[in-house]
Amino acid sequence: MFFTEKSNFPIGIDISDLGLKLVQLKKAGDKIKIQAINKASLSPGIFEKGEIINKEKAIKALSEIIEKPKYGKITSREVVACLPETKTFIKLIDVFKATDDFAKAVESEIEKHVPIPLTDIYYDWQVIEDLPDKQRILIGAAPKIIVNQYTELLDKAGLTISALEIEPVSICRCLLAEENNKYKGERNKNYAIIDVGAKRSSITFYSKNTILFSFSLPISGEEITKKIADSLQIDEEQAEKAKIICGLDENKAQGIIKNILIGTIKDLAGKINETIMFFNFHFQDQGKLDEIILTGGGANIKNLNIIINDYVNIKVGIGNVLINLNEDKEKIANYFSETHILDKKISAKDKSGAKLTQDSSNGYSTAFGLALRGIFINKL
Repeated sequence: MFFTEKSNFPIGIDISDLGLKLVQLKKAGDKIKIQAINKASLSPGIFEKGEIINKEKAIKALSEIIEKPKYGKITSREVVACLPETKTFIKLIDVFKATDDFAKAVESEIEKHVPIPLTDIYYDWQVIEDLPDKQRILIGAAPKIIVNQYTELLDKAGLTISALEIEPVSICRCLLAEENNKYKGERNKNYAIIDVGAKRSSITFYSKNTILFSFSLPISGEEITKKIADSLQIDEEQAEKAKIICGLDENKAQGIIKNILIGTIKDLAGKINETIMFFNFHFQDQGKLDEIILTGGGANIKNLNIIINDYVNIKVGIGNVLINLNEDKEKIANYFSETHILDKKISAKDKSGAKLTQDSSNGYSTAFGLALRGIFINKL
């Protein structure tokens, strides 16, 4: 099913408030395969809003996820980890050339766009396009206090840091074939990638091989689950299962779950339309938006892509985390398969609860993107 060759490529570790996800990849010739995968839930209070609250428990969780993967064996102690999206900043900006000190001009522009003093952040930038009078530059920034927390955590867990990345970078690397240097197709499409997570969601605009900007969105898996639980007066465990099994399908449970969530989805669609208008106004030269891609754990909410498509009138697809790998999705489906059983009847016509087995691979998009960095960028 998998190649048996071992890998020394860095491990991709996605760290969030509610869990850890791990992916290590390997190469045999030009083929990229999975070396190891794993995930673990985290109890509340270890991470809160991206900050490390309980270092000892965080170190223990990292050690366990590396030592006992659900598939394969970890063959490296080197890692690429993501920084919390809510604490970071990424945007494409223009810097004019009419200056003797271009680096100073870049710093001046960063101060205009990043709402944190320059002395309190780590930042990096790269030239994306060299124009006659200006350069288009992608800037990334994160608070020093957050970066130092994660650096110390990984070090105490006995791991060597290859890189710390801003999450939209790794998600785009995972889901877009254009990110692969060996990609032979056109590179002129414009995407909006919506990452629907348990604690928060975001939308990232990507055009012609670069991220343009990223915004937070007013939706999260936890909020949706709580709304279902409150409306039906059921516990959140059953509400979570109702969300997954019924989703926005009007044929499931007489459309009760869809009716509960439709207002939230309308608000989400409104915010998506606002960000598309921002894209159209500020990046007119990039052309029209071609596609919206859903990823994250919430991407599998039944019919979410269809309903968003109805509101924004742009093609909405579900991300494929294996697009840059050489894996047969059907052969590895068991490693991403999750079965959910709803015990409680939601509608009067239900004879019993319901059951659904779904593919959870989109919850690994950040981890796959982090793991791909070592293959796409580093020369090993």
